Amino acid sequence: MSQFAPFAIALRLSGVTLDQYALDAGLKQLCSRYEPEDAEGSFYAQVDVPVANPVRTLLELAERSGPAIAAMLDDRRIGKAVLDLAFDYPEHGEAMSARLPAHVAAAIAAHGIDIEISVYLTDVEDDEE
Repeated sequence: MSQFAPFAIALRLSGVTLDQYALDAGLKQLCSRYEPEDAEGSFYAQVDVPVANPVRTLLELAERSGPAIAAMLDDRRIGKAVLDLAFDYPEHGEAMSARLPAHVAAAIAAHGIDIEISVYLTDVEDDEE
């Protein structure tokens, strides 16, 4: 049975046209990154989400920031919102799986936030020596 235990979670916002203070206030939390994109007046922002209790944390994120994100997407103050869930590839495995509980996916998706799964091979030894 798969377990929902990402090692990192980030809410990534692109095409942001708000200043950082207004974005932080609207999200009711602080962005860990806020930087210009290639297009003039467009910014990338990221919120690092704690992973200690990911189900509870994601439900709280959806409740706290979801309605504001939906409104900002609707009136184009944000171009795209993506929740990135990062997992470790198993050390001695050939495959991996992770199950995102349906109620969590529904809570996030209800606000127009896409969900992206990233898998990383994190402990790689140099086999060429």
